[in-house]
Amino acid sequence: MKIIDNFLQEARSFEKKDSVKAVIRCPEGKALILRRQNDDGGGGQWDLSGGGIEDGENEIDALKREVFEETGLTVDYISKIKNVTLKIPETGVNSVMKIYKCKTEDIDVKLKPATWAGSDGKPEHTEYRWLSNKSELENLPMLDSLKSVLRGQLA
Repeated sequence: MKIIDNFLQEARSFEKKDSVKAVIRCPEGKALILRRQNDDGGGGQWDLSGGGIEDGENEIDALKREVFEETGLTVDYISKIKNVTLKIPETGVNSVMKIYKCKTEDIDVKLKPATWAGSDGKPEHTEYRWLSNKSELENLPMLDSLKSVLRGQLA
């Protein structure tokens, strides 16, 4: 719960804001994960690329934008895997992470500076990994719901 509490104290507001997440696969079949800044919400945790859906934006456009903003990658062959509900009654958070699988032809990830208020222009993520199989996930700190989705996508 500490991770969630830290996340909610950020300059951004995610209350009742749905988000998109991407299981990005490269030509070799590996899946991309990103490690969040230590002093960011979910600090040090591994995550999927993604973020909030802006007003007037559809899910696919939000996914493409978020992936490009965070990694410099473009994605296609996008299809929905599932929705994961994030509910934290004591804080009023009640949102849905809409998780998609997609492909990229490029493996040259460029962790870009965040542009949201309070980010101070530093990247949201400190490192990345391309995972080949689900056994590589086992000892990584990551939300169980995201880890479960990744297990289903990796050999």
